[in-house]
Amino acid sequence: MNSFIHAMHLFSPSLPIGAFAFSQGLEAAIEANLVKDERDLENWCLGVLQYSMRTLDFRYARASYRAKSKIEWTQINAAILASRETKELLLEDQLLGMALKKWACQQGVEVPDTTEYSLIALYGWIGCKMKIPEDWVVTGIGWSWLDNQMVVAAKSIPLGQTVLQRVVSKIKPVLSNCVQDSIDGADMPPASTVPMLTTLSALHETQYSRLFRS
Repeated sequence: MNSFIHAMHLFSPSLPIGAFAFSQGLEAAIEANLVKDERDLENWCLGVLQYSMRTLDFRYARASYRAKSKIEWTQINAAILASRETKELLLEDQLLGMALKKWACQQGVEVPDTTEYSLIALYGWIGCKMKIPEDWVVTGIGWSWLDNQMVVAAKSIPLGQTVLQRVVSKIKPVLSNCVQDSIDGADMPPASTVPMLTTLSALHETQYSRLFRS
């Protein structure tokens, strides 16, 4: 029961790390008229989930969860920060990571000492220290991302709650499969293969008016 409560706390939308301020490229996709309705949003989420979250974030989260030392974790943390392909995505990971680090220290969780923190790497480290099962940590990361995408869509397209819940219902089984699939492929380096996300994130840096940071 304690592990479940810790997981709910760690991945709660109300956790004070400011994740609501970021769109992870979705606002730029909406501005470019690439995501304008329910089907577009579903396709966007499926693409990013399967070809970026599953193959990059989820695998780094597992690696950081399994890190046997602070030195090993620090190397994983540096690797995931280096994988961020735009200034926007890097700053998001760094800013949220620093906020999560402060929260972890307040909870009495010892965190490795480094100059920059990745949110994903910290999720893995903290989840391990709180004895949250590894799959729960990865699922929590995926669910937090999906929930955030729905918030962005509600504010920026906009779409109503009924439509958004239909999208979530369709994405849930794919999220579950991606969590399990991220265990495999240990012989392949973590990678993201969504070049459109990278392009849109770069364009977002100079978007004339925006509600979100990334």
